[in-house]
Amino acid sequence: MWWLCLLVAPLVLAVIELFHPAEFTEHPGMYQYLSQPEAHDAAHKALAYFGPDWWFTLHMIQTPMMALVAVGVWLLVSDVRTVHGALAVACAWLSRLAAFVFLIYYTVLDAIGGIGLGRTIVLTQDMVARGELSDQELQGIIVALDATWTDPWVGGVGSFVSETGSWAAFAMTALAAAARFFAKQGPWAALVLLGVAGWILQLSHAALHGPFAFMLLAAAAIWLAWWERQQAKATP
Repeated sequence: MWWLCLLVAPLVLAVIELFHPAEFTEHPGMYQYLSQPEAHDAAHKALAYFGPDWWFTLHMIQTPMMALVAVGVWLLVSDVRTVHGALAVACAWLSRLAAFVFLIYYTVLDAIGGIGLGRTIVLTQDMVARGELSDQELQGIIVALDATWTDPWVGGVGSFVSETGSWAAFAMTALAAAARFFAKQGPWAALVLLGVAGWILQLSHAALHGPFAFMLLAAAAIWLAWWERQQAKATP
């Protein structure tokens, strides 16, 4: 589970987030951008965007991978016990709580702004192609979808759901790093990498923040695993 959650899942996410565009809400607008394939555009960060079917597929992959990452961070503090002191234990439990919040709210975010939105755009385009929607009806759907994307509660950017999940990502990694630091379970540089990964993920999981964050998370996990192996060898 350690390697599945802290190496495989982050590396999968690092790759797919290279094709997750960013900063399209204001220009050209969510529906206009996501409704068609786009070549690489420095303004929107991603290497390429393959259209609404890809937006759906991307989030179908991303959702379980994010869940595995949350489980992985939980595993990072699984060996922090009362013998390591009250501060280490408190940070460990707060990290677990943050991982739980992250798991819930990122799943909600991906369900609404990723999986659900992607399929709605695809179905809308299919209905237009079959002549089942007039231009006026299509415009109404576009306005509604754009409004959902920018909704302050469930929107894809800057909403309660989005911000809660993002800050929980930082909290779970920073608190896990603190717990292991106080428990003396890892070199400080590896723990800094862990916290920085969460901070970058808090900023954005799309390109190019997301790939960088998940690469740092995988690097921190490998470093910590190597350190634990060296400690085990050194123990008589």
